[in-house]
Amino acid sequence: MINKDRKIVKILKVNVSSIRRSQVLDEIRGSLKKNKKILIVTPNPEIMVHAQGSKKLLVSLNSADISICDGIGLLWALKLLKKEVPERFRGRELMIDLLKIANDSKLKVYFLGASDSVNRKAVNLAKEKYPKAKILGASGPWLDDQADPVTDFYNKHEIEVVNHINDQKPAILLVAFGAPKQEIWAHKWRNNLDVTVIMTVGGAFDYFAGTAVVPPIWVARVGLEWLWRLLREPRRFKRIINALVTFPLLVLKERFLE
Repeated sequence: MINKDRKIVKILKVNVSSIRRSQVLDEIRGSLKKNKKILIVTPNPEIMVHAQGSKKLLVSLNSADISICDGIGLLWALKLLKKEVPERFRGRELMIDLLKIANDSKLKVYFLGASDSVNRKAVNLAKEKYPKAKILGASGPWLDDQADPVTDFYNKHEIEVVNHINDQKPAILLVAFGAPKQEIWAHKWRNNLDVTVIMTVGGAFDYFAGTAVVPPIWVARVGLEWLWRLLREPRRFKRIINALVTFPLLVLKERFLE
């Protein structure tokens, strides 16, 4: 069951769970065993910057039961703010842990989000790699940044997808709409979803399906994943600036001016 005594540290008003990967896995297994619903989010510097101007996103993030430290920038911020520094592990790594748990226990997993082609590739690969789990999926509705369907068609499609999820009753729901849509959507629908573990996973389906290339280990170790992504996806420039410039400035302001 959920550990209510687990410490929470804050960066720019956003909760981060002071928790190790092994503890997260223990809590997930306990929740699955007790059928106790939990929401897991994976904030990074870019998401935290966005939350400063979006009360809806901030509330959604802070409603989560577990908020893992996904991003080396968060470790730097916690050290600068002189707060407890949790273990860093990536959302895409925790997603694989969830798939392994599902395979071992023969559970249903629902892949929600990404494009139709990426979703299909991810679902089919998961079926191959984790044959004891039952893998389902759908790309889901097209949402705006407030996690609202962009047209009446997608509004109907959203209801259809939610009904399909509830008909299937997966133990684990992986939501890959991208930030901030996925966090707001998961918070909005949480109480109406017949699932136990809900996790927002960003672009993890792309990495899992092989449509995006995982950075080399040495790149991750020296904290240059942002440069790797920028070189491969120049369209991410604005997002990288938020993570590398805006986020540090906001943290410095919190540390020295407030």
